[in-house]
Amino acid sequence: GPPIRLSLAPFDRRFRLFLLLIGLFTLGNSSDAFLILRAQQVGIPVAHLPLLWITLSVTKMASSLPAGIASDRIGRRALIISGWFVYALVYLGFAYAATASQIWGLFLAYGFFFGLTEGVEKALIADIVPEPLRGTAYGLYNAAIGLAVLPASLIMGFLWERVGIPAAFGFGALMAMLAAGGLWLLFKRP
Repeated sequence: GPPIRLSLAPFDRRFRLFLLLIGLFTLGNSSDAFLILRAQQVGIPVAHLPLLWITLSVTKMASSLPAGIASDRIGRRALIISGWFVYALVYLGFAYAATASQIWGLFLAYGFFFGLTEGVEKALIADIVPEPLRGTAYGLYNAAIGLAVLPASLIMGFLWERVGIPAAFGFGALMAMLAAGGLWLLFKRP
């Protein structure tokens, strides 16, 4: 068949900028293995790590449906920005956590971040991209995330080893805040 040509030309400025913001956010969203490593450093026993992950998953599941309903009522932008702010606060929390109970709370909040953003980001794409282009749009969305994941983890690892844990998590928080600010500017109307 004919070669597949990928172009952003059929997409409007808002979608292209949204992809850029997703990439920016993801640049600060390193592998969750760093969260597990941090949990161990703070004193969570290895045997309890699966329970932490279950806590994250349950919170994510429990918050996804209410967040989806809220996004239909108050708008996608507000939920995504809120979720990215939650992410920034969670990462700052991981930077300075000193007790196991703080780690448990941070994993709960991290699950809430996923609930606020994961489905809502995809719903926003459906809102701003015409139906015939949505399959390609979702592919580009996942490609933007995929392209930023490896550099995100490399940056996190570099900062963790060379500068310190607060700088590593602070970078993730900063990228989330910049992406949230960009989304607020991009979609001034909810």
